Amino acid sequence: MPQLIDKKKLYLYFVFIFFLLIFDNLNLIYSISNFFKIKKIIITNKITQDIKNEISFTLNKFYNLNIFSLKPDAIKSELNKFNIIDNYEIKKEYPSKIKIEITETNILAYYFDNNSKVFLGKNGKKIKKNIINGENLPLIIGNFETKNFLDLKEKLNINGFKLNEINKFYFYNSNRWDLEFKSGILVKLPIDEFEKSLSLLKDILKISKLNDIKIIDLRIKKKIILS
Repeated sequence: MPQLIDKKKLYLYFVFIFFLLIFDNLNLIYSISNFFKIKKIIITNKITQDIKNEISFTLNKFYNLNIFSLKPDAIKSELNKFNIIDNYEIKKEYPSKIKIEITETNILAYYFDNNSKVFLGKNGKKIKKNIINGENLPLIIGNFETKNFLDLKEKLNINGFKLNEINKFYFYNSNRWDLEFKSGILVKLPIDEFEKSLSLLKDILKISKLNDIKIIDLRIKKKIILS
């Protein structure tokens, strides 16, 4: 009889030890899991505070997720919603930190869409939120394609022209551009070979006696009309 009681005590002891080990393991698992939960998301580099705050708010959903199971594509999907971002780099800093380096795109110009101001970034994306200081930016008028404007901007750069020298861009349905410089001169570019025309324009603007000139018309091949 005493031997039977001892066996029962021994059995209860093993059961107790078993559950104690399970409990300890669960605590250990929980501690490890909590150790690798995301507790901090740091956004670095030059970016305005308003945009940084908005991005941080969007990324709040990733807090307390396991840093190992979080895929970079999930963060990329959220960052790609911000057209103001030019590029970014995401780094995991174990055990619980995400570091994101963001570069804001340069704003090239703006235009109006249904009376709403839209900014055009160097990255080719349209930024509709009015979070940008638009002073001294050129205005684009007309129903243009972003690709066409970026192509024009590239050719202007090649020929030494800066966007901050231009007040307005006029785009016509014939796929032609007019440039209104801040000096008050209006330049009418041709449809074709306007790269050659820009090179010619650069030579014309070097002439000192342009005080009375308001329009430079380069639309006709091999002909310059000044008025």
